[in-house]
Amino acid sequence: MIRHWFIMCAALCIGVASGAAEDEPVVFHVDAVNPSLPPSMEPPNLETPQAAVEHFMLACRDDDFASAARSLDFRLRGDVSSHEASEAARKLFFVLNQRLWIDWDSLPDRPDGMLEGNGFGSNTDPMIGSHRRSIRIGDVELDGRDIPIRVHRVKATGNEPVWLFSAQTVDNIDALYSEYGPGWLDRNMPDWARARGWGRVAIWKWIVLAGTMVIAPLVGCGVTFFAKRRLDRFATESSTLGNMLAWPIAQFVAAIMVWIVLEWGLSLPHSIAAVADPLAIIAVVASAAWIAARLLSYAVEHIAKDVVRSHHEEDAANRQRMLTQLTVARHALMLLVAVVAVGVIMLQLDMMRAFGVTLLTSAGAAAVILGIAGHTVLGNLIAGIQIALTQPFTLGDTVYIEDNWGVIEDITYTYVIVKTWDDRRLVLPIKYFVNNWIENWSLRDPFITKPVYLEVDYRADVDRIRETFLDMIRDDEDWASERDHPEALVTDIKDDTMIVRLTCAGEDSSAAWSLSCRVRENMLAWLREEANGAFLPRRRIELHQEEHSSDIDNSEDSPARQS
Repeated sequence: MIRHWFIMCAALCIGVASGAAEDEPVVFHVDAVNPSLPPSMEPPNLETPQAAVEHFMLACRDDDFASAARSLDFRLRGDVSSHEASEAARKLFFVLNQRLWIDWDSLPDRPDGMLEGNGFGSNTDPMIGSHRRSIRIGDVELDGRDIPIRVHRVKATGNEPVWLFSAQTVDNIDALYSEYGPGWLDRNMPDWARARGWGRVAIWKWIVLAGTMVIAPLVGCGVTFFAKRRLDRFATESSTLGNMLAWPIAQFVAAIMVWIVLEWGLSLPHSIAAVADPLAIIAVVASAAWIAARLLSYAVEHIAKDVVRSHHEEDAANRQRMLTQLTVARHALMLLVAVVAVGVIMLQLDMMRAFGVTLLTSAGAAAVILGIAGHTVLGNLIAGIQIALTQPFTLGDTVYIEDNWGVIEDITYTYVIVKTWDDRRLVLPIKYFVNNWIENWSLRDPFITKPVYLEVDYRADVDRIRETFLDMIRDDEDWASERDHPEALVTDIKDDTMIVRLTCAGEDSSAAWSLSCRVRENMLAWLREEANGAFLPRRRIELHQEEHSSDIDNSEDSPARQS
């Protein structure tokens, strides 16, 4: 019994001690908070992290830097005067306004600095439910390292705990202000120009920014104009290059000017710079990629292709093969330029860099996105590489596809353009040529044989047809006399007629087509004249007249009845 009583007393004592420990706030203990500053008639509300930061920002916006200095911990700076404290508050406010975006939702509005979870387990912050005495608001880069901006909870002897900007943060104010403080223009502007306008930005900055947006395009166009005039003095190719690069260079010059003004001429608040700076970077990188793509296109179209044509002037097959490889390579390199440009933009923008890291770490999500959204694009890209390597067709090849006769006009990394004989364009996904069969009439050898089918009567003399056909093509300029062996053969018979196939060939599909059309026309004209049209197809009908017991003679001596 005594033993149980002893255990209960011990547990009660432990519980009281633990409750006392939980009631003790988690703070930094100091002898006094900023003892060198004069006492304030109306002490600010610094009970919570959010209240302390809010007091500092609002007081600075009202130019009450003396009151804002109450939110700073000057322990590492020793005794400071009221003027020095106000200057420190002003400098810190300028730096924060320029370089830091404060996430107010992440600042607890509780004296103990505790983060509250949402109750659904979606927030994985390990500090949820824990008392804190130091909270990181953000980081500002300085000399290649991140300087943390923190508020911490301090308790002076005999006073209640308060939240202040940490002593380490206050100690770095001068270095941060030296790096990100106002420039020469800002310091030498008249008072009216330094007055705050919309977005708490100085009026003179808005004037400079608006002037830059007007002047930069004019300068870009001027540079392009003078560059084109200089190039026009040279060969026609230089003039063509100037026309191709006119708009890209104008945009690049304008984007560079805007970026320089934003980066070094103006110190915009972070809320505005967070939008303006990324847009300027995107414009610079995009215009540079545009110039690179135009230069690449010019190099392939006007230089590489001319070299190929000159070196393979007599070898059409090799010329077409090389031109096809150049065309596919140009599109692949343009895609590479676009990927590099997007990568540079993502590396320059913190938001995009975070997105890229998240995407790479989420392998499952990345696989789903690439598998669904990029299935068609990646499939066509891989098919394009396969076409470039295996070359089942090349630029200029004559193909028969989807009941259309045409010529391969262009090959990209996603689609192929076929120009039909009637000047239509068939735009087909390049995967089509991997998954379906096509007729290539000029693969390896453009020589092709075209048949002509004649439907003639059974009485037609095939030997005379053969002789006439051979005599007809012998003098035709489109006939490939050195390689062709023309024939005239009966290939089929029907109820009333027989089919005679005439085969003739040309050096390419165009010549063979023209030759076959002329053979067909001339042979039909000959059949009409030969034997008074006796070789033309006929249908014979034999009639019987029972009343007179006579037959209508349908022999060769009487005219045939046609229907």
